[in-house]
Amino acid sequence: MANVEISILGQQYKIACPSGEEQALHNTVEQFNDKLQNIKNNSRALRNEQVVVMAALNICHELNTEKAKNQKNADQLNERIQKLQQSIEAVLQPE
Repeated sequence: MANVEISILGQQYKIACPSGEEQALHNTVEQFNDKLQNIKNNSRALRNEQVVVMAALNICHELNTEKAKNQKNADQLNERIQKLQQSIEAVLQPE
């Protein structure tokens, strides 16, 4: 486990991170800070806590949207697999 220093909205944090995942953490922090800055730039004067809450809600919404898309894709793939299995079984069944 590595200790990594990060900065979110100018506030410094030291957090534990699995060894080898430090760069991924830094990339995630950069992405998060970009999202926070975008919210700050597009909203009236908000406190940092409000910006973080808005970002968290946006991220949860994006995650739920992607989960729904993934479920829909999985359902479509399962349906196609079942149809293929039925076609194969129909061809292989003795008459």
